[in-house]
Amino acid sequence: MTRNRKWTRLMLLAAGLFVAAADGAGAEAAAGTGAEAEAGIGTGTETGAPPRLTYSGKPMLDPGFGYYTHFTSALAEQLYKESPVTAYLPTRLPDSGWQYYGMQSQLTADGYELTAYRLAKPAETRLLAAGDQAGVQPETADVLYRLKAGKASEAGLAVPTSAKQLASSGAGWKFWGDGVGAELSKQLSDKFASMIKPGAPVSGSTGTVLVSSSVAGKVTYSASWTNDDSTYYSFVSYGSLDDFASMLTSFRPVLNLLDSADIVLLPVDMQLNLQAGRDEMFKPFENKFVPLAQAPFVKEGIAYLPLRDIAHIIGGEIQFVAADGAGGAVYVSQNGWLNELKLQLRTGEVFRNKEKVATVPLVVKDGTTLVPLRFMTEQFGLPVSYDSAAKSITVHYSHWATNSIVPPVSSTADYQTSVLSIGGPPFTYYNERLGPGTGWSYEQQKPPVGYNSLKYQLYKVGVHLVPGENAFVLRDMQTKRVINSIPLQTTIKAADVPFRTDGSIFTDNVKVEMKLTSSNGKVWPNGYAEMSNGAAIDIAGEIKGMGFDSVQIGYRVGSLESKLVSIPVKDGKFTYQLTPNKEPGTYVVTLYSPPGSVPGFSGSWSTLVSYVVVVI
Repeated sequence: MTRNRKWTRLMLLAAGLFVAAADGAGAEAAAGTGAEAEAGIGTGTETGAPPRLTYSGKPMLDPGFGYYTHFTSALAEQLYKESPVTAYLPTRLPDSGWQYYGMQSQLTADGYELTAYRLAKPAETRLLAAGDQAGVQPETADVLYRLKAGKASEAGLAVPTSAKQLASSGAGWKFWGDGVGAELSKQLSDKFASMIKPGAPVSGSTGTVLVSSSVAGKVTYSASWTNDDSTYYSFVSYGSLDDFASMLTSFRPVLNLLDSADIVLLPVDMQLNLQAGRDEMFKPFENKFVPLAQAPFVKEGIAYLPLRDIAHIIGGEIQFVAADGAGGAVYVSQNGWLNELKLQLRTGEVFRNKEKVATVPLVVKDGTTLVPLRFMTEQFGLPVSYDSAAKSITVHYSHWATNSIVPPVSSTADYQTSVLSIGGPPFTYYNERLGPGTGWSYEQQKPPVGYNSLKYQLYKVGVHLVPGENAFVLRDMQTKRVINSIPLQTTIKAADVPFRTDGSIFTDNVKVEMKLTSSNGKVWPNGYAEMSNGAAIDIAGEIKGMGFDSVQIGYRVGSLESKLVSIPVKDGKFTYQLTPNKEPGTYVVTLYSPPGSVPGFSGSWSTLVSYVVVVI
């Protein structure tokens, strides 16, 4: 019975998310970066209040990439403050072939220019003033891409008459090939078709892509686009097709994304390049090499990596316990979750929460334990690719980063804040006092200009509060892990907490009138009551609009849920004495319709009303 009720709720929630996503897909980008502030989103105050800077005016290049790991962040900040046009930068980087990235960039009279190239040693990335010399030009073979922006009278990419159109999009993009053979034409057409499925390669723009092949077979990838028919951006890539496609679809405006909402909850990506025999790994997003405890190696076709560095990759720690069995054991944490995974060093047995989940071969070399590559994919779900010919390993790792500047005090029982995240929402929100599974709501808004509404979501989130101390909890919907818990204080009183319904369409015509009375005779004015441990609450109610002969009642405290009890209803009225049998805490008590009362769903029922009882 409980399973049917939860399934019905899930179906209703899924329908709501589908409608919200459909609305968001048709939403156009806001007219300017200040649109959200003007609408009152992200200010924590009423409409018309002055915008609030949440991160000292610093831009964030892209939520899917991560401001903190992008080595061009200093350049982005300069462009944000000094460029005469809105700056766009790629948030994905091409393959530099185990070399550092070098950047030469400068302002121009009407925009900026940037050249990225391979470099043997790390160099400072800075923006030169208009007219300054950029220094020694890199060798042509080392150039990875060039980027220009300016207020041109027309698009800067000229398509020769010999070019053949390979694809087009409804967003106003056209894709051309010049001098490319049949095999490459097919690859390009397939790649371009996949690029335009989510919308324009660069959100909110129209543009042109040209792929040119020289007589010697050298392929150059070029693109030009505009968002306003005034400023034009041109991008030329000298790497692979995959590099070009990945970079072009990653261009984002350099703006203060951290000011677009009270809470920014987005993934930060990390890429690591390793190779058998190399005692260091390259982190391209940070443009630096990191020494390894031991060089990876290949044995019997299996790639092995040093365990100590795996812990670093996942943002965790390792703890060696010598007394834990013969040979000892290692506990591996991930993102602060201590002792989450245990590896027996003698047997290679892997335990998670005391349950054996795998056995892996181990190699000890010069005192360093190395584990097979699959250990990372199976135990931590990391996307890992292995090139057996080059014996190279590419690891991708993503974790959630959050920035929150929320009003610390609420004067209402229905708290609302704004969240910028990726599509979904792939998170649940709740008040820690009320526990997971309690009601929350969201209302979608327009994302900042330049951010595709199919991928990025800006929305208002609401949770229920009770008098006293509360906590706004953000939780990953898939892993169930808590990402952040934000303390909140309320000034509300018991009378401000209403009896609540879940908005089910099946109870639109049902009205439930309730009264709560403590065992000491105190009558509570609304949907909130307090009682001492071991006492009881008398419930008296009347149902109007539906002729039920019984109702069900149950409660949730934290993550624990009680069994449902059936209460008889006579002439629409019912009474019940509730005595919670758990420890002191905040109980969410819910009244449900009888089983089978939801049309079309055998055995299912719907929420009629809920209220809060605090046991002290």
